[in-house]
This record gives sequence, structure tokens and C-alpha cells, in this order.
Amino acid sequence: MPRRVSRTLLASLAAVALAAMPATAHAAGDPPALPSGTGSCVGESPVVASTPPWPLRRLAPSNVWPLTRGDGVLVAVLDTGVSATAGGLTGGVVRSGIDVVTSGRADRDCLGRGTALAGIVAARPVSGSAFVGVAPGATVLPVRIVDSKGQIPPGAIAKGIRAATAAGADVILLAVGTSAPDTDLTSAVRTAVAQDIVVVAAVSDQKPSGTVGQGAPPWYPAADNQVLGVGGVGPNGVPTQTSSPEAGVDLLAPGAGAVSVAPHGHGHYSVGGPAVAAAYVAGAAALVRAYHAELDQAEVRHRLELTAEHPLDAQQASAAEYGTLDLYAAVSALDIAASPLPASQPQPVILRTAATDRVKVIAGLVAAGTVAMAALAYVSAVVIKWGRRRRWRP
Repeated sequence: MPRRVSRTLLASLAAVALAAMPATAHAAGDPPALPSGTGSCVGESPVVASTPPWPLRRLAPSNVWPLTRGDGVLVAVLDTGVSATAGGLTGGVVRSGIDVVTSGRADRDCLGRGTALAGIVAARPVSGSAFVGVAPGATVLPVRIVDSKGQIPPGAIAKGIRAATAAGADVILLAVGTSAPDTDLTSAVRTAVAQDIVVVAAVSDQKPSGTVGQGAPPWYPAADNQVLGVGGVGPNGVPTQTSSPEAGVDLLAPGAGAVSVAPHGHGHYSVGGPAVAAAYVAGAAALVRAYHAELDQAEVRHRLELTAEHPLDAQQASAAEYGTLDLYAAVSALDIAASPLPASQPQPVILRTAATDRVKVIAGLVAAGTVAMAALAYVSAVVIKWGRRRRWRP
């Protein structure tokens, strides 16, 4: 890989460091921010999350667990490695993994970021802790693509994808990306997709450039139309990053106010950003794959997108190109293959009614019309989004 691409990857890694408020800003009892750039390995957190963080309250994964907990699904986490001794990740949850940087195992994590992402995906419940992963029945395959200095060597992302593909992953989670992909990386993504792997990637959270009208360049693989590109959303429903149409955002998920496991002990750190949002979606993909084993990777992506929550307001729904993850609907929806609004609607038959009932009939028709308009706006939003992703021309 040219030296130019290497610098791009280093900038990309710096941008995906799991963001959080400074530790000094946390109230007593709140988990501190995951340390970064300290020059030493991340240790135990002194705080155990005593209340469920906002993302868990928002997604409510426990409502899905009577149907599936993600058992039998292998999720590859491509990042700094995953600690097999972290709270909620012990007892065989984490495989030995693959280190594509130095060769060897990847079930240790000095920097703690990969462990935090894996915890969001699959951490088991721990007594005394309010934190748990989205799919606590899934298994984690750690793939280290980051060296001991926190840098991504040239070609490491592609090697990591190929390693996860060869190991039989069902879902691949990528928290990093590059704005200058080469043919080796695009080929690795194509191979993974051809092997029926759901590839979930975080979009860039780099700040736009100083040039007027020019945003940050889109990341790859998130920008690939066969990859589920994920952006973050805050408790107020506002995206945590500004993304251009070329960024390839397919879905939003909680990207602020999150916590996850420390690489050692049972404590927690606060984390945030698109990487965290992608981890929640990877956990959701694991649940869908476990409960709907008949679906291929494209159908899993399709299901997650179509069951996403969109604004109820018709005007807002028309402007929205993507929705926010609805975990319960993604797993439990009975039929999403059919259009929410049939192309040909049968004409309603209105029976004669007494004069005293006409007001009720009129009110019912108005309500039905409102629902139909909202449904039409939703379908239009999905079609427009797909069209933009595939560069359709009018």
C-alpha cells in the first residue's frame, strides 16, 4: 500500500477513538471515559455501571431475548483485540482470535477499544452490573489490526477482513476505515460478502474540512453499497456526526451516552461515536442471523434498514434517508418483504349509515388517509435512499 494510504489510515484510527466526556466531568458513580493516548495499557475501571445506560434503555434488548440471544453466531471484531478476561466476556465468549499485525492470538487488548466494542455486542450479564451486551449468546472472534502504538499498518484492514472470512465469521464489525481504499481492500470486502457475511462498518466522524461546501471524505468500507454503514445518534435523536450522501449511511444507532466493559476487572468506561453505534448494529445483526437463519447477508441488511424507525411527521419522513435501529422490530417483524403500502389499493366500500354515525365515518376516513400519507412518505424515503446509494439518475 502506498505511504499516502498509510497516513490516511492513521488519521482514520485517530478519528474513531471512542469519544466520551472527560473523566472529571462525570458525576460520582458514573463510569469515566475510556483512556486514550496515555502511553500505557488501559487498566481496570474503578466504577461499575449501576444503572442501565441510555442506549440499553432505548434499544431494550431484553425484550428480544425470549426469541433469541444470538446463540451460534460468530461476530468478528476488527480493532485492537479483545480481552478474554474482561467482565462479561469470560468463560469462552471470546475466541483466541487472529493478530494480523504481529501474528499470534488477539484475545488481549492493551488499548481497550476492541474490548469495549465486543462488550456492546456480546457481554454476558454480570451480577451487580447494569450493563449487558445486545446479543449475550453470540461468540466474539477478535482480529487485531492495530499495532502496539495504536496505528493501523498498511494493508491491515484487508488482512483482517480476509482472516475473519476464513475463520467463518457470520458478522464482521469494523470501527475504522480509509478514504483511499485500494483494490486489495475492496476485493477483501467483496469476498466476505460473497461468503454470506454481514459487514457492518462505522462511518467517519472526522470534522469537515475548512473548504466551504466540502465535507470530510467518506470512509470505506462504510461507503460500499454492500456494507451496512452506521452513524451515531444521541438521546435527543440528532446524529452525532455530519455525513454527506457519499458517506453511505444506512442506519443510525446510539452513539452517545454509552458504557462498556474495561479490558480487565468488572468495571466500565464511558464510550461514544459511530464505532459504538456500529457495535450496537453488529449485535442486532447477530440476533437477526440467529432468529432468521434462512436469511442471507443482503436480506439481513435489508431487514435492519426497513424496520428502522423513521419520523412520524410526513415531511420529516420524506427528508430522512435512513432510520434509527429498532431492535425488536428487526427481529420480530413477521413480513417485511411486502411493501408497507400496496401499489394498488382496493376502493373502500362505504355502507349506508344512520345520520348519527356519519361523523364517525368521516373521522375514520380522515384517520385512514393520514396513515396512508405517512406510509407513502416512509416508502418514498426508503426508495430515495436506495436510489442515492446506487447513483440513480432522473
